[in-house]
Amino acid sequence: MEAVITIDKFGRMVLPGPMRKALQISRPAAFKAEVMGNKIELTLVAPDRSAVLKKRRGLLVVSTGGRKFNAAEAVSAMREERF
Repeated sequence: MEAVITIDKFGRMVLPGPMRKALQISRPAAFKAEVMGNKIELTLVAPDRSAVLKKRRGLLVVSTGGRKFNAAEAVSAMREERF
């Protein structure tokens, strides 16, 4: 699969939808970029799937990415960070 990708005035590039779909890329995603001669190689970096506490609409929400998670420990750690 190939495509011509342009760069906008802010230096951003957009991967076409069919490419994102073929690679099963969802937002947000991170890539490692490496210059190889006159080419740039992009490698999808595996996202960190560790559990995270996020605040949504005033509530703490656990985002685990499918891994086991101890909410009590996460809340304690978050409280310790505040002080």
